[in-house]
Amino acid sequence: MKNLIIIGTGAFARELHGYLKRCIGYGTEWTFKGYIDGDVKVSEEDYVKLSGEVLGDIFNYEIQPDDVFTCSMAVPEIRKKIINIMLDRSAEFISIIHDTAIVQDNVTLGNGLIVSPYCFINDHSVVGDYVMMNGLADIGHDSVVGEFTCMMGHVDITGGVKVGKGCFFGSGSRVVPHCEVGDYAYVGAGAVVLKPVKEGTTVFGNPAKVLPVPSRKK
Repeated sequence: MKNLIIIGTGAFARELHGYLKRCIGYGTEWTFKGYIDGDVKVSEEDYVKLSGEVLGDIFNYEIQPDDVFTCSMAVPEIRKKIINIMLDRSAEFISIIHDTAIVQDNVTLGNGLIVSPYCFINDHSVVGDYVMMNGLADIGHDSVVGEFTCMMGHVDITGGVKVGKGCFFGSGSRVVPHCEVGDYAYVGAGAVVLKPVKEGTTVFGNPAKVLPVPSRKK
């Protein structure tokens, strides 16, 4: 039996813990052990909201042979940074998939995913490593979603869409069929993407339009 440690002690870490018992493998392949902080420590006053012990942080926690990890960070750049620090320390990541999620048999899934309640990953789609899907997010048929991309609740990636690595999709955003979103793009909450989004750009609105903010290219 493996021991799962959630990296992060913030709000999404608490949400994630709340539904772990209904995730595939709980109690048969792994069980919950506790939390560790990322590279920025959360106030200890917030620890009282956690349903488990804080075991240390990504720098000083001594990884045990039966430990496995998931990362609760929902900002792609931070998520990538934290996961890479832990991978350099030989940490093992597993995918956390809720039992209400519908994941079709012919999809290709990466490692270290978080697939929250009532998500859909549909026919012949491809999902890269360390992608995070919050509740009711949907990836349509024949779509490709790049590594470290984070999708908030009710995001709709429709059929035949190509999403680059490290993208962020705010709550309720959607991308029309066969559109492309470049690496490290930021799609704001409620945005409707009707045409390609260039790498590193930020778009908001319906239809989604580019905002004059610094590039997110990495």
